[in-house]
Amino acid sequence: MKIMLIGYCEPEYHIGNFFREALRLAGCEHSVVDDQEYFGGLASSIWQKFFYHLLGRPLNYLAFNRDIVRTAATFRPTLALIVKGAFVSPQTLKKLSALGVKLINYATDDPFNLINSNRDLLAGIPFYDLYACPRRAMMDDIQKAGCPNVAYVPFGYEPRIHYPEAPVNPAEIARFTSDVVFIGNADADRKPVLLPLTQMTRLSIHLRGAFWRRDARFAPLARDFAYGREYRLALTATRIALCLVRRANRDGHVMRTFEIPACGAFMLAERTDEHLAFFREDHEVVYFASNEELCDKINYYLTHEAVRQRIAAAGHSRVTGEQHTYRRRLEQILAYVDQL
Repeated sequence: MKIMLIGYCEPEYHIGNFFREALRLAGCEHSVVDDQEYFGGLASSIWQKFFYHLLGRPLNYLAFNRDIVRTAATFRPTLALIVKGAFVSPQTLKKLSALGVKLINYATDDPFNLINSNRDLLAGIPFYDLYACPRRAMMDDIQKAGCPNVAYVPFGYEPRIHYPEAPVNPAEIARFTSDVVFIGNADADRKPVLLPLTQMTRLSIHLRGAFWRRDARFAPLARDFAYGREYRLALTATRIALCLVRRANRDGHVMRTFEIPACGAFMLAERTDEHLAFFREDHEVVYFASNEELCDKINYYLTHEAVRQRIAAAGHSRVTGEQHTYRRRLEQILAYVDQL
């Protein structure tokens, strides 16, 4: 089977890269169109942001879609695995279908969350042969929007990226050691959850993500976002790693649901049905459902180190033993494709 992969593949921590590695390990002949080559400047270039808001589309939008069709016409893939595909136009999807390419979307974000969506993403839904959804809450809406086949395919972890890694010198120990770490941006619905922690003055709390410094209540706790080895260090060197879902995305779990235990960290996660399906409560991870329960469990597990370490080890074994890798997710997607 020849597979065309479309998505952010660089830097290495993007899901597109995880699927590219999965394709390599599976021995699939594949071709890649990397969003990063066309839209990588959107995150840092003021001019690219300006034109994006002015035109409603990024500057390289036409070149990106043109190259997708050209690559497909030359490579002749059996299917295209499109990771989110925010800038893949409906016209491009039509052209790929006309070439006999099955279209699969791995929906890293909820397309009905307007913060992370756009008109092309929504208009393109009916042209996909399969929507692989990491969140159950969006599946009915995808079908109502016109996609005939919807499947639940959770997030996972990448073994080359997510594994325990301890600090190797005093500077790293000082920089990354914390009682509690949260890795993620300062979403509005996360702030009320984390606000009580700011009153726990004896705790060392690190908030690693964007926009925390803009809020005076959280600014003293803000640290730089962690990628690659620093991501692993931030998790390995903490005592408690928080896992918060993104409500605007209707998440039941998130990427860090698997990445935190894969890195060997003790995970304190929001109690959701999806989390409960993945891990045994108080055996492999610990859950909370209120601010009071969050604070109580932080206080308890900081003073019960042996229990905390045993749960962290069990969570790590659960994730790695059950093959929650993106290679396994690729196998799940391909199994669904075989049934179409």
